[in-house]
Amino acid sequence: MTVTPFDHLDTARDFAALHLLREKAMCLVVRQRPNGTPELLVLDQPEAPEAGVQLPAGGVEAGETPEAAAGRELGEETGLNLPPSVYLKSYLWEAQLPDCLTRQVCHAFLFLAPPDLPDEWERQADGERFAFRWVPAATASLDWEMDAALPDLLRHLSASPMEPSHD
Repeated sequence: MTVTPFDHLDTARDFAALHLLREKAMCLVVRQRPNGTPELLVLDQPEAPEAGVQLPAGGVEAGETPEAAAGRELGEETGLNLPPSVYLKSYLWEAQLPDCLTRQVCHAFLFLAPPDLPDEWERQADGERFAFRWVPAATASLDWEMDAALPDLLRHLSASPMEPSHD
């Protein structure tokens, strides 16, 4: 599996269009603990443990911007209605899966969440059950190279104070 970063969102989108690749919007949702520690929202799929630890994410639909797709996917999967606050990065993800080679362009967005959200919750969406939990952002471990934007997230968090949305 390989990750190749793009220098700009428009460059990534042009590459995806040129090569007819699926675009995926990734949601890095962060809340701040009372002690100041930022936590990242991750999900597990209890009926599919082989799916590993992931972020809320999904495909960009025709005519939709990656930012709009990120907000839509976050709402569909988590039930949260938060506006994206920062575009973090785009990258090409390539992986040889058991039955095929997959290539997709991923766009990562930061969402700031209020600190009073539950520590854990479950939600049914699109016929799948998702179990959500918070982990320390600095030590988060994700599968499927979903951690490719974590260095960008941590850089942003160290440079900017968190001001969560209360929508």
